[in-house]
Amino acid sequence: MADQDDVKTELDWASVIAERKIQEAIDEGLFNNLPGRGKPIDLTVNPFEAPGMGAINRMLKHNKVLPVWLTVEKEIETSRALALAVLARWEASELELREDSRYPELRQLARDAYHKHMRETNDLILKFNVSSPFALRAPIPFMMKRRLKEFDELYGASDDSAGGEAEFSRGAESIAA
Repeated sequence: MADQDDVKTELDWASVIAERKIQEAIDEGLFNNLPGRGKPIDLTVNPFEAPGMGAINRMLKHNKVLPVWLTVEKEIETSRALALAVLARWEASELELREDSRYPELRQLARDAYHKHMRETNDLILKFNVSSPFALRAPIPFMMKRRLKEFDELYGASDDSAGGEAEFSRGAESIAA
């Protein structure tokens, strides 16, 4: 599965091609004789809204109520940032802690916290994927097995690390693997 940086690069590449094709069509005059040219677009009608839902959607919008999937998307961003912050804090202090007699215990605490936040993020992503109407916007889950293996390779594995890898996020790891 692609990392987020790979996906962003692919989208940037696609947008460059799209912009070029649009500019070519403008240069060829393909947009000159379109119906409604020069008139404002009627934005009062939502073509994606189910009939009869207009009043409900307006009421929700005026009361600043977000759909579940948008709320979960914000939680995913926060949870992913927490997981990466745990790893960054560990990486920043790891060299100093190597000489500490409690290093294995501290390493395991950092690993467990990192694992916990990745699992929570993946659970939220699973919740998002079930509730979101946009399959193409699905966030990419953490590949926990790979990330924990990299953590163990960089900072050494303790006896407790090997047993903890069997228990993963409820279904999210199989999606990410």
